Amino acid sequence: MVRKNAQEFLDRGSKFHEHGAFEEALKYYNKALDYLKNEDDKKTEADTLLEIGNIYVESEDYKNGQDYYEKSLKAYEQAEDNTGEGYALTGIGLIQEKLGKFVEARGYYLDAINKFDNKKDQERKAVVQSLVGGTYESQDAWEDAIIEYESSASIFEKMGERVREKGINKLIQEVSSKRSKVKSTRNEKILAVTYLVGLILAELCVTFLNKELGLVLETVILFALLINSSFNVSHNYSILLRSMMVLPMIRIIGLSIPLLQVPTLYWFPVIAAPLFAATYTIMRSQGLTRKHIGLIWGNKKIQLLIALTGILLGTIEYLILQPKPLIATLNPVNLIIASVILIISTGLAEELLFRGIIQKNAENVFGTLLGLLYTALLFTALHIGWDSFYDLIFVFAVALFYGYAFQKTRSIIGITLSHGLSNTFLFLIIPFYAPLLFQLF
Repeated sequence: MVRKNAQEFLDRGSKFHEHGAFEEALKYYNKALDYLKNEDDKKTEADTLLEIGNIYVESEDYKNGQDYYEKSLKAYEQAEDNTGEGYALTGIGLIQEKLGKFVEARGYYLDAINKFDNKKDQERKAVVQSLVGGTYESQDAWEDAIIEYESSASIFEKMGERVREKGINKLIQEVSSKRSKVKSTRNEKILAVTYLVGLILAELCVTFLNKELGLVLETVILFALLINSSFNVSHNYSILLRSMMVLPMIRIIGLSIPLLQVPTLYWFPVIAAPLFAATYTIMRSQGLTRKHIGLIWGNKKIQLLIALTGILLGTIEYLILQPKPLIATLNPVNLIIASVILIISTGLAEELLFRGIIQKNAENVFGTLLGLLYTALLFTALHIGWDSFYDLIFVFAVALFYGYAFQKTRSIIGITLSHGLSNTFLFLIIPFYAPLLFQLF
């Protein structure tokens, strides 16, 4: 009898809800809840709480809406209903998005996607994936928005949902059009150039004049970036400046390493550790996933071809710099250990930062071409310490190549391996075969 009365109130509440009579609907839903408290039916209780949350959101009462979504989430968890949890999480995400809290909204959406994924609910997954894309679009993070929309469209395509796929593809076209029209302000360009020049001057000072003065300049740049990123009006520009804070940190840490008396080979992981930490922090603050920073394979054949360019690039750079080997003897054990260190510490750490984060952020501010160019110049500036003009030209060309490869594939796997292989040949292999190499050239 109790169950029957509860269902009767639910049906009445649903009818009033459909006709927009929210107060009447709430009255009957709450009566149903009173009956359901005496029933061991968490699923129906959770559904009712979810509907009440929907009514409050439709009434733009987001505080009560979130409260009921959270109650429904707990009830769904008790009922072990992943699909219901996904709906509740989506509802909370929608509220966060309406409040302009896009990073928080993405967190709830991604949790919802995981729940729908667990139940193989591809349709709902695709819908929420498009909502994630919408949060990025609202922040003018064009490339991230396109990535999410493409994932959503791909799912609808596999499901044969042509109408929905067409709708998402239309969104992709609109975002692509917006991205092509990106124009930074004059002040943003001036400030970006100022920081680039500042980094170049600091690197020149460290290399040719006075390390202590260079350290002071790097510290000033670091704090200036922190202050500017906090007070800048543009969301994307603030994110770019925050991601650039890692650059002076690299040099500050690098100047401290000799004091630790660490062997040269192990300088790389010492510097890479804070790079990984900074990258993780930036990813969390921007709500980025592996997909957004390029930690995906994509077309494996293309990634392999890109990776193999590292052999040629390492050989060319050796002819320019001719460094001493970082290992005492060339044997399999030394080579494997040192190669892994270089691939992770230079290839992965630097490509995550420069291509996966800084270039992507620069593209959102300056557009595709200028974003690529600006990132390449920043990357080149940090190689001034090698004291070779020809190497700077070479590094700039390589940075353009890596950046272009990232733009086309949106994967850093190939360029990471290329970068790591390049340094492996530069510092570990070719120095032992230099006489033979110079005979060939």
